[in-house]
Amino acid sequence: MVQTAAAMEAYNAYWANSFIPGAEIMWMVLILILAVIALWQARTFVSQF
Repeated sequence: MVQTAAAMEAYNAYWANSFIPGAEIMWMVLILILAVIALWQARTFVSQF
């Protein structure tokens, strides 16, 4: 799937105008943090048995 220049410009403008600073990177960091928390929760849950 090829994105047009207009689509890329709209995508970049969306992240540039976001209320989160550095939003184009922060969403990836947030996913990683949530994954670590989920693994920790799963580990503590399993260790109860």
